[in-house]
Amino acid sequence: MVPLLLILVGLEIGISFFGPVLPQVQRDFNLSAGAVAVALSIYNGIRLAFNIPMSRFVARSRLPVTLAIGGAILAGGALVVSVAPSFAFVLAGRAIMGLGSALFIFAIQFWLARLATPENKAQLFSLHQLAGITGSAVGPALAGIVAGWLSWRYAAALPIAAGLITVLAGLGLPYPSASSVTPSPRAASEGPERVPMREVLGPGLSMMASMIFHSGLIMTLIPLFAARELNLGPAAIGGVLMLGTVQRFGSALVGGRLAARFGTRNTVVYGLAGLGVSVLSFLPVSTGLGLIVAVSIVSWANLGGSFIIAMITDRLPERHWGTALGMNRTLGDAGAMLAPILVGVIADQFSFRVAFAATAVVIVVASGVALMVTAARPQHTPEAAS
Repeated sequence: MVPLLLILVGLEIGISFFGPVLPQVQRDFNLSAGAVAVALSIYNGIRLAFNIPMSRFVARSRLPVTLAIGGAILAGGALVVSVAPSFAFVLAGRAIMGLGSALFIFAIQFWLARLATPENKAQLFSLHQLAGITGSAVGPALAGIVAGWLSWRYAAALPIAAGLITVLAGLGLPYPSASSVTPSPRAASEGPERVPMREVLGPGLSMMASMIFHSGLIMTLIPLFAARELNLGPAAIGGVLMLGTVQRFGSALVGGRLAARFGTRNTVVYGLAGLGVSVLSFLPVSTGLGLIVAVSIVSWANLGGSFIIAMITDRLPERHWGTALGMNRTLGDAGAMLAPILVGVIADQFSFRVAFAATAVVIVVASGVALMVTAARPQHTPEAAS
């Protein structure tokens, strides 16, 4: 577990570098907010196209090797971004990075799900959440410092280094064995039946709402709003994002306790509703201090997406994990792909405050629909497969 979580920290540092440098990329290539947001959208768009085949591939692969391949692809894409002579090359590099992240994200999710038991699942996914938060906190801050000191091109060294370290570490890790569920011969011989869509749609909508929040608000609206309305530089933007992410350590621990007590379904959907309402705290912001307060509010309200993965593996047997996790991430990446463009266009055509309000409404509505379509009790459990 410990090496895997350390790898996740490094990868999150690498993939979260782009938010604070977004204003510099916009300035260097003379782009509008909607246009520069395409660099965020294409990263998620490429994952949208490859999620299901990648998840099925990972389900049948040796996870350490797959993790290493994902890291190598991530590093290659980041290298293209760092030397890009035009915005088109930035988009190409971001697309390559998205392909690599699809591989290692699924590899880590499968790894954790295989190690988890019904008794420790909430704890393991809470640790997964904390590792991701650590990387997401350090990455924007480091990227902002490097971009402010040198330029955004040098900040791309973060994902390059993270990818190369993952290659070396992944190849040295042992193959994880399933410790939670051993299917019976009868269950193994039945073959894969159709995945129950009711058990996929609710978590998928929840992941979509979570990714809209992360990609639309954290990665797009906050950096552009801070640069254009509050005149903050990349180092200051990275520092604010880091401060907010550090506070998510508390929300992740709270989320783990809530999931253990009330179940993953209730924790996820009601938590997302609260998260959507918390986004409205950005409407009155007009100073740097106000931005810090609003970021703190949404950080404590953000329980994160790790519990969505736990909800899926709670409700489906392992033979369905490949398809279900792929479909879940596809819905999430659909939101992550569209959100930066939509909020950027709304900010250009109307105002940032209208974009914040629209983001809040979408998250609340998505959480309400997820609540209605997700059964209160799972139709399938890991125990039913054994």
